[in-house]
Amino acid sequence: MVLISFIFVSLVQVVCMHEKVILVIYGRGGHKEQMRRLLNELRKSSPNLKFVSIADVDDKFGSQCHLKCPEPRDKFNLWSAPFKLIYSGAVSLIQSVRLVAKYRITGIVSTGPGMAVFPSILFRLLGKQVVYIESWSRFYSASLTGRFMYCISNIFYVQNKTMKSIFPNAKYTGRL
Repeated sequence: MVLISFIFVSLVQVVCMHEKVILVIYGRGGHKEQMRRLLNELRKSSPNLKFVSIADVDDKFGSQCHLKCPEPRDKFNLWSAPFKLIYSGAVSLIQSVRLVAKYRITGIVSTGPGMAVFPSILFRLLGKQVVYIESWSRFYSASLTGRFMYCISNIFYVQNKTMKSIFPNAKYTGRL
C-alpha cells in the first residue's frame, strides 16, 4: 500500500513537473493592460491555464513564475535606447532559457515591447509557437518590435483594421 502511494505521488509530481505552460511577455502601461485583458479571456475558455511571465513590472496576474526584466528602452534618451534594448533583450533571453529548463513551455504570447524579440527567436528555433499581438495604439505605422515580430511569429495579430495594409498576413481580431 505504501509503495502504491509512493508511485502515485511520484506520478503526480512528474505530471505536475511537465504541465504545459505558456510564456507571456509584456511591458508596462498599455502592454500590461492588453496582457491583462488577454489572460482574462484565456482563463474564461481554459480555467486551468498555466503560464509563466517575463515583464519589466511586477506580476499582478498570478503567473507560476515571474521574472522581472529591465525596461527595454528609455523613451527620453535616444542615444542610450539601442544599448538598453539589446541589454534587455539579452536578459530576457537568459530568463527564457531558465524558464524552458524548468517548465514545459509550449509557446510564447507577447503584447510587446522589444524584450520579446530574442526569446521569440529562441522559441522559433526550438520549434515552439510564437504569437504576437501588435499594440492597440498602432493605427498607421508599425512599431519597431512589430516589424521584427512580424517576421518571427507564427501568428501575428493586429487590433486595428488599418494595420492590415502594413502587415498583410496579420490576423485582425479587433481590440482586446
